[in-house]
Amino acid sequence: MNRNTTNVPGEAERDDFFGVRTRLLDVNGDGRPELFVSATGENRDGGVWAFPNPVNAPPPPDPVSFGTVADGSALGAGFAR
Repeated sequence: MNRNTTNVPGEAERDDFFGVRTRLLDVNGDGRPELFVSATGENRDGGVWAFPNPVNAPPPPDPVSFGTVADGSALGAGFAR
């Protein structure tokens, strides 16, 4: 999977590092894990995408920092266990 894959929002860009970290988590408790994918270089600050399960659900929007990400913070460099 990369940013040029169908249903992955945005476009592949150099040094985004999309997919550098991934995690499967059942965040809504339905017994089916959702896929979380990070791109630590997205717009220099990093980003995380949440892909719903089932896979035919609408694609996620581009990540938004909500003003909480410092410049160069590499959001998505690690996921909590």
